[in-house]
Amino acid sequence: MLQKEHRTVFDSQHNAISLKSITNTILDLFQFKYVLFNLIGTALKARYRRSFLGFLWSLLNPLFTMMILSIVFSTIYKLPFLEFGLYLMGGLLPWNLISNGLVGGSLAYINAEGYLKKVYLPKQIFPISVLGVELVNFSLSLISFLIVAFVFGARFSWSFLLLPVALLLLALFLLGLMLTISVVTVYFRDFSHILQIGLTGLFYLTPVVYPLSFVSGSTLQRLIIFNPFYYFVEMFHQVITGSGPLSPHIWFYCLLLSVVSLTAGLFIFLKKENDIIYRL
Repeated sequence: MLQKEHRTVFDSQHNAISLKSITNTILDLFQFKYVLFNLIGTALKARYRRSFLGFLWSLLNPLFTMMILSIVFSTIYKLPFLEFGLYLMGGLLPWNLISNGLVGGSLAYINAEGYLKKVYLPKQIFPISVLGVELVNFSLSLISFLIVAFVFGARFSWSFLLLPVALLLLALFLLGLMLTISVVTVYFRDFSHILQIGLTGLFYLTPVVYPLSFVSGSTLQRLIIFNPFYYFVEMFHQVITGSGPLSPHIWFYCLLLSVVSLTAGLFIFLKKENDIIYRL
């Protein structure tokens, strides 16, 4: 087994993440950036291998999903098709990124066992590659959504310019969670299955296919407030639909959650990095 000697990344004296350990982590990523790009490209090609339409499915799947759900729920809620379609995709786009990223991230080290036991690669590269794949899919889905929205006459407000900022906050939040759950799954293999069940429940506890106003004053609304995913989905709703003024507290909570998630994820990853290989 060829393993490069690992850097000391956890400061046991202060029981905290050191600036040097974070710097080394970033430098490792920069040194192996081409490997990261290759992992992302390989995963994308494998997903659509032997498919006639290939990457077009990344455009078609969200398009068909949006059309079907928009028709069904706009009829049920008695809302205009275009208005509800914008709201729906404003929730589905980030939710798909969240759910696919977390499920894929939980298996990042399990699926990379062959690499980890043969060559040295910085271990953080595997959760990040999963996130990279889902960000590419998000971008392709967004393209298809924009095409259809403009065809139906949608007009986007200036708030749409904040989409890169919203995506960055969500990506940082997810990266922290993925660093954590990828380590947890190495120790507890059933966690990925539990996670999928939990995400199914959280989907209905997040205002993706229904406006929060529909459950105003109910116990469900009080539960939603404690759901961290709600704030990110609501942030995208505000950016994409452009309906009403932006809510500063939503953006503040998203920033706070991103910082906490990334800090916790780095702490757990850096503490357990050297032990992962022995648990696979």
